[in-house]
Amino acid sequence: MRLQICAEIEGLFLLKGEIIAKLYPYEFALYEKDEKRFISITKSIKDYMKYAPKLYVKDGITHIEATKHEIYKDMEEWLYYIEAMGAFNFEISKIHVDELEVNWIYETDDEKGQIPITSLKRNKQERKAEKYVANSNLSNLVIFRRMLPEAHIPFSYYRQAKAFFDDSNYYFAFINYFMMLEFCFAEGNFHKQKMTGSFLKSNLLKLCVLSAISMIKERDNNTGNYKWLLDECKTRQKDVNFEGIVYVLIEYRGLLSHATTRSKKYLFDDYKLRSLAFITSLICFLLCGYIQIYCSSSEESKNKLMQERISKLEEELYNNSPK
Repeated sequence: MRLQICAEIEGLFLLKGEIIAKLYPYEFALYEKDEKRFISITKSIKDYMKYAPKLYVKDGITHIEATKHEIYKDMEEWLYYIEAMGAFNFEISKIHVDELEVNWIYETDDEKGQIPITSLKRNKQERKAEKYVANSNLSNLVIFRRMLPEAHIPFSYYRQAKAFFDDSNYYFAFINYFMMLEFCFAEGNFHKQKMTGSFLKSNLLKLCVLSAISMIKERDNNTGNYKWLLDECKTRQKDVNFEGIVYVLIEYRGLLSHATTRSKKYLFDDYKLRSLAFITSLICFLLCGYIQIYCSSSEESKNKLMQERISKLEEELYNNSPK
């Protein structure tokens, strides 16, 4: 049995026909289909039944268990390699690994019918516009510039981060979300200890972090985001509170902002960073809202409102349940 992975490939290059290269045990191919270009990698698998998809019925519901990732992880890594090296060699711009198709190809008649599902594809969920822009939306946006003359700078980091997040590029999503926080709260400090001190002084950031913790805890719905928070804080001997989350974010900022042996594993396995990027995105989303909500309030009024909300969140999170 042969296992094949396929993905759409984009770039400023042309194909006259199918291009094939071989390096044992792999066969690589570039080809066109339906006016799009694709790349495939194929290899033979002997003990294929250990890894192949499974179809079973449980409680009257049909379930599909996809091909085990471990058997094609090496092929996926080849796609990342070709994407990176091909950017220079023939101007590849992107390989859609996030929409990977995994195929099983029969080599003998005896293998036919052994696997119930021979092809599965990851489908990226496309977001659709759901809200109309009103006159008040544009008017408020114009007025905000008078009260928040530099707001477009952190909001630009938010825009870039969101684009990366929506493209499942969680590594650079987190980097840009963190740059928004850095611009707003670091006070020009870059060293971990001083940056931590600056972050912890901000009631606005504390409000955003506690609000995010509350929302994640309440709406986790088996996504694993709250468990990720618990595990990360436990590993670092921190509580799931403002100080603990700030510590985790700054630790990851240091790890992912530098090209080291410790960070390279995340560069080509973005999904490990999904919970980190999601939690940081929620903090930054709340920050965008609070910046606009409080922009017309006096400092005294703003601080009073924030402190009241912080006290309520701390009561809900820590006084009524274990840490």
